[in-house]
Amino acid sequence: KSVLNFDVYKINNFERRVMKMHNQLGEDLEKIISGIVDVEKNDINNENANMSSMTPAGQMMRFASEVSKMYTLENLVSPEFKEAHNNGEIHIHDLDYYPSKTTTCLQYDLADMFEHGFQTKHGFIREAKSITTYATLATIIFQTNQNEQHGGQSIPAFDFYMAKGVLKSFRRHFRYRILSFLSLDYVDETNREVKSFINENIHTILPDDRMITETAEHFKIPEDQIKRLMEIAYDDTRLETYQAMEGFLHNLNTMHSRGGNQVVFSSINYGTDTSEEGRMVIRELLKATEDGLGKRETPIFPIQIFKVKEGVNYTEEDYRYAMENFDEVMNQTAEELNGDIESLAADFGKKENGKKFKAPNFDLLLLSCHTTSRRLFPNFVFLDTEFNRHEKWDINDPLKYKYEVATMGCRTRVFENLHGEKTSLGRGNLSFTSINFPRIAIEVRKKVEKEIEEMKQAGKFSDEQEEINKKCELLVKGFQEKVKEMTYFTAKQLHERYSFQRTALAKQFPFMRANNLWKGMINASPNSELGDVLLSGTLGIGFVGGSNAMYALFDADHGSSELAYNTLYDTVKMMDDIATELKGKYGLNYSILATPAESLAGRFLRIDREKFGEITNVTDRDYYVNSFHIDVKENIGIFEKIRKEAPFHKLTTGGHITYVELDGEARKNVRVILKIVKAMKDTGIGYGSINHPIDKCRDCGTETIIGDECPICGSHNISKIRRITGYLTGDLDSWNSAKKAEEKDRVKHGMK
Repeated sequence: KSVLNFDVYKINNFERRVMKMHNQLGEDLEKIISGIVDVEKNDINNENANMSSMTPAGQMMRFASEVSKMYTLENLVSPEFKEAHNNGEIHIHDLDYYPSKTTTCLQYDLADMFEHGFQTKHGFIREAKSITTYATLATIIFQTNQNEQHGGQSIPAFDFYMAKGVLKSFRRHFRYRILSFLSLDYVDETNREVKSFINENIHTILPDDRMITETAEHFKIPEDQIKRLMEIAYDDTRLETYQAMEGFLHNLNTMHSRGGNQVVFSSINYGTDTSEEGRMVIRELLKATEDGLGKRETPIFPIQIFKVKEGVNYTEEDYRYAMENFDEVMNQTAEELNGDIESLAADFGKKENGKKFKAPNFDLLLLSCHTTSRRLFPNFVFLDTEFNRHEKWDINDPLKYKYEVATMGCRTRVFENLHGEKTSLGRGNLSFTSINFPRIAIEVRKKVEKEIEEMKQAGKFSDEQEEINKKCELLVKGFQEKVKEMTYFTAKQLHERYSFQRTALAKQFPFMRANNLWKGMINASPNSELGDVLLSGTLGIGFVGGSNAMYALFDADHGSSELAYNTLYDTVKMMDDIATELKGKYGLNYSILATPAESLAGRFLRIDREKFGEITNVTDRDYYVNSFHIDVKENIGIFEKIRKEAPFHKLTTGGHITYVELDGEARKNVRVILKIVKAMKDTGIGYGSINHPIDKCRDCGTETIIGDECPICGSHNISKIRRITGYLTGDLDSWNSAKKAEEKDRVKHGMK
C-alpha cells in the first residue's frame, strides 16, 4: 500500500510540474505577444534590423517566430540543450526556423541558370539575352531562394556571371547599328543573317584589328565606319549596363522577400574577372552604388565584397605608384571610366611612363576604395591570405572563380569541404550555435577566487607575486577547460539539429532542388529525404564576448593586456583544434565562427546581469562585444587593431570580420582607405571592412557628418547609416537597444 501511495504521489507531482510548466509557457507567450500587439518599443520587435516588425506583416512574422521557438524548445531540442539555451550558456540561432529543417545560407553557382534558364513554381525561365535581363533574374533568384532558407543569399562571382550578359547586349546593340547603317529592314531573314555572323565572330566588347577587318569585309563597310559603329555599340552597352546595375540595386532594396518589409539578405563577391565585360559590370556597379538610390540614399543591400588578389587587382608596384601620385591616378581613373572604346583599348590605366598598371584590375581596386569611402561598400576579402588560398587557382583559368573563397556579407565563410571540391559554390552553412564566453569567465573567476582565498588561509603562498601567478594560472586553466567542455557540448547540439535537418524532404525546397542551387539536391526525388546531400554544408560553433570575458578574468581585455590576448587566442586555437577533431569523428564540416551577434549581444548580457549583477566592463553595459573583437571602447590605433585581430581569422574559418572606425569624413581621404586595405592584406586578415559615418539630411539632401542638426537647413530629420554586424541598416532607429549602445560606445581609431 505504501509503495502504491508513493507511486500515486509521484504521478500527481509530475502532473503538477507539467501543469506549472504549461502555465508558465502560457504566461510567457502572452507577455511576448502582448508586446508585439501593442507595438512596444522592445528588442523582440527590433530583433532584426532588416525587418519592420511594427507593420501588420511584420507582426505576423513575430507571432509565428515566437510560437515556433517555444514549440522547438519543448518538442525538438533535447532537455540538456534547451536548459543551456534558456540559461544563456549557449544560443541556438534561428530557433524559429528549426522545425522547417531549412539550412542557413547559400553561395549561388549561377552559370547554368543564366545560360540554360531555370525552373520556377509557375514555369520555366528562358536563357537571359542581355545584361538587363541578367540583373533582373539575379534579383528574382535572390528573392525566391530567400524563402527556402533562413539566412543570407550570396553570389560568389558576380562579375564572371554577369559578363556574358554584357557581351550579349553588345552584340545586340552592334547588330542594330549595322542594320541601321545599311538601311536594311528589320526583317527576320536579314536580322538572322547579321545576328548569326556577329554571334559567331564577335567574342569581346573590345574587338581587335583582325575582328574589325573581317567584319568590315563581310558587310562591305569601310573599317573606320565599322570601328565607329562598335564605339557607339560600346557606349550603348555601357549605358545599359549602368541602368541594369542601377535597377539591380533598386530592386534589392525594395523587393520584399518576407513579411515585415524585409528585403533579401543579399551579398555579391567580385573583382577578379579581367575581361572587359566583367570589368564593365563592376565599373558601372560602383558608379551606381556611389550615385545611390532615388534620393541618393546609400544602398543597404546587396553587401558588396571586393576580392583582393595579387597579380589580378593588386601589386606592390601599383600600390607604390598610386600612393606617390594619388590625386593624379584617381583623376585619371575617373576620366578613363567615361572614355570611348578606342581610349579604353589603347590607353586605359596608362601611367606617365607609358606602362599600364601591372595588375589589370588595379583600377577597380582604386574605384572600390573610392566607393567605400562614400557608401561603406564594398568590403574586402583577401584571397592571398594563407587559409583563403586554393592550390588549383590559376590566373589563366577562365573558371578560376570556382577556386576563390566567397563570403557572406555578415561574415559566414564556406570553403573547405570533407565531401567534395574545396569551393564556396553551391554550398552553405547548415546551422550555428554560440557559446557565452563572459558567463564562463564570470563563473570561473568566482570559483578561483574562492580557491585562492582558501589556499591563502592555509599559508600556501610565500609572497603576493606567487599568489598572483597561481591565480592567473587557475583562471586560464579553468576558463579553457570550461570552454573546451562547452565546445564539445555545442558540437553535440549541432549534430542533433543536423540529424533532424537530414530528414527534410527534397520537395520542401523546390527552387533549390529544381535548379541544383545546393549542389546535389537535384538528384534527390521529391519525396526522398535530403540525407547526405547536406554533407557539404558547414556546422558553426560560435562564441560571443571574448573581450568581456577577458575583463571578467583579468580586469583588462586583449587589446591592452598580453595575458588576456594570449589567453583568448589560445582558447580559440583550442576550439579550432577541437573542430578539426570533430571533422574526423563525425565526418562533418565543423568550423569555429566569430559570431555576428545582433540581438544575441544583448540577450546574453541581460541574462548574465540578472544572475551576477553589474560587473565593470562585463555586465555594466547593454551589450557584449562581438566574438574576438577588441573592446569597441578601447583607444587603439587602426593598424594595431588590425594586427591584433588578424591571427584570430585563421582560427575562425566558419566566418570572421575585422573592421576599423575612421575618424572624420572618409570621402576626403581615399588614400587612407587604400592604405588600410593593404594593411589588412599584409597582416593576414581574411575579411575586413572600414566603418565611417554616413549621415544624410532627409530634408535638403546634405551628406556629411551630422550631429543632431543639419548644418545647412537646420533640420533634425537625419538619416544615420552604420554597419551593424557585417551588413548595413537603413537607419540607427531600426537597431535593437544593445547594438545602439554598442554603436554609441565605438571609439574612432586613429592612424597610429
